Amino acid sequence: WVAILFVYHCFFIYLAYTIRINRGISDSLFYWAKTFNINKYSWFSFAEIGTSFMLFLNYPFIKLQLPFWFGFLLYGIIGFLGVLIYIRWIHLVLGEKLLWKGINVLPFFYFLPNLHFWTSGLGKEPLVFFGIASVFYALSSNQYKSVSFLVGSLLVVVIRPHIALMMILAVMLVYFFMRDISFKKRFAFGLLSCLFMVGLTYIVFQMTHIRYWNWERINHFNEYSILSFRYSGSYVPMLEYNWFYKLFSFYFRPLFYDVSSVLGFLVSIENALILLIHCLALFFMLRFKSLQYTEWVKYVFVFTIICGLIYVQRYANLGIFIRTKMMFQPFTIIALLFIIKQGISYNMPKTL
Repeated sequence: WVAILFVYHCFFIYLAYTIRINRGISDSLFYWAKTFNINKYSWFSFAEIGTSFMLFLNYPFIKLQLPFWFGFLLYGIIGFLGVLIYIRWIHLVLGEKLLWKGINVLPFFYFLPNLHFWTSGLGKEPLVFFGIASVFYALSSNQYKSVSFLVGSLLVVVIRPHIALMMILAVMLVYFFMRDISFKKRFAFGLLSCLFMVGLTYIVFQMTHIRYWNWERINHFNEYSILSFRYSGSYVPMLEYNWFYKLFSFYFRPLFYDVSSVLGFLVSIENALILLIHCLALFFMLRFKSLQYTEWVKYVFVFTIICGLIYVQRYANLGIFIRTKMMFQPFTIIALLFIIKQGISYNMPKTL
């Protein structure tokens, strides 16, 4: 199935490349120095946190005059490695089978279109997804010295420090309330995590031009960020929504009533499936009070909630929602399937 999955992923690499070429305007053009003369800059002039680091990574390939499509192939392969690590993580935490009426439906989730589309283009997403998958795999297997964990963690911190900040916060909150670990260890880990988060918060504030901690200033920049999407093609008025509908819009839209294209219809089908999985998992959570919530499930759920609470204050575009959710949603789906698998194992086989 790995070979089949790779061919399937290559189709999305081609699709991502074709869409970017036809669109004519994209971040990938900047990442491959198609919009400016890179000869005016040295390699280490791009050794900075954030977007510039993408040019630092690509600089040797650009100087070798490798074609634009090579960038998509390179990043698509990295994204595919991230998908493989993600599948290894699934097998580790959930197992290799999820049976429904005697059929193993788990491999279906290896082929979700959004998972492959956003990990196949020339951009930040393949690198960050590789990093997040590596971190979650290390957290679940205690393999903190692996090359993938070290490289993946570094990529997340350097390319998207705000995601690293949210991941550390999620891990710290879960770890701090583990009763089977001594308070001294939890306190030490919490203190160390806070030091990392302070450093990352400072970096994020400098990158977003917020500069310093001030609620009025933060709210001003958040509102400005949301209003900047007003003239985009799939703008949603997040400032007018209540908190429930803000989070619903971020986690599950676009749905069928948002559709205006064939691609939008396909995305809405996947979102509807994800919404159904959430509802089914919630049903089991309310029905069976003895369900087990292991540490990795708590990491994923807390990370998902933190992402939602923060991103709804920054984004107001359905396309951005889709891209952003790929940093956590594939992991959330597996955590929900873990809940569903437990629920089925109780007494649901008699009714399904």
